[in-house]
Amino acid sequence: MKCKCENNCIQKKEDILKDINTLYKPCPECHKKGLKKAIPLKQQIKLDKLDKNYKRCPQCHKRHIDYVMAHILKILIQNNQITPDASIRKLGTPLITPALNLDYLPILSKKTLVIITNNTDKQTAQEILEEVPEVKAVIKGNTEEIVGQITENVKPQTYNLMAGCDIRCDIQNNLDTTICIYKEQSKIHIEYPRTNSPKLQEVNNILSQYENPVILDAMCGVGTLGIYALNKNAKKVIFNDIYNTAIDNLKTNLQVNNISPDRYEIHNQNILELAENIKEEVDIVLLDAFLEVDTTEYADVLKKIGKDVVII
Repeated sequence: MKCKCENNCIQKKEDILKDINTLYKPCPECHKKGLKKAIPLKQQIKLDKLDKNYKRCPQCHKRHIDYVMAHILKILIQNNQITPDASIRKLGTPLITPALNLDYLPILSKKTLVIITNNTDKQTAQEILEEVPEVKAVIKGNTEEIVGQITENVKPQTYNLMAGCDIRCDIQNNLDTTICIYKEQSKIHIEYPRTNSPKLQEVNNILSQYENPVILDAMCGVGTLGIYALNKNAKKVIFNDIYNTAIDNLKTNLQVNNISPDRYEIHNQNILELAENIKEEVDIVLLDAFLEVDTTEYADVLKKIGKDVVII
């Protein structure tokens, strides 16, 4: 599958998972000692030494994430985008891709990091992309702000993609089921991978009460809950979201996870109007809204569509 950037950023699930258990692990020759996150970078490293080969492993050619972040921070400092005494902690949010829940700091290869920072202009972002091989995209934004479309009455909020391609993948696990979820990270909210995700566990609990249920994923986003259900015992999932970008990402994720088209349908509309267009009997309705959303009115409408309405 081709990415919007015309490169091979998007892979099938089986290809993503093939080497995932070793992708971020250090080889015997890797530099494993990291940096102090809260101490100014200039107190730990001479900035003029920092380049694309600094602390790069001579055997596997990867680098510890701290030195990748240090390289990015050096460029921001040199371009007056951040104060000279800044530490790695002040840089922004690093998101690896494909991402999984790790209990160690990753060793990065090429194009495996998307960085979200509030401290860059386009010229600096392009310089980071060109000079730091591990970086796949630079996004400008504040991660405390909501990204996406909260309800049908609110315009979508996005970060700014400053350089590169922001398509990245999260690997979500629960019990014996693994799914791979792609998203345009400048337009979709961050959802960190977790082993035995509480949301997926809640879906699993309701699925266990049915044999082969038909499910409505009423605010499906990029499809995490519904695709998980299809990998368990769901007969069919009806996906719906008001946000066009989420629907585009959903379509990609259905292909990535090898979901047959006869097991789902997709709607892109206001929940309050959804009942008019759903013709079959629904067993379970999943409603995973943003925390800021009052779901009372949605739940009342959805009770007319499905037997069980589960607010995640």
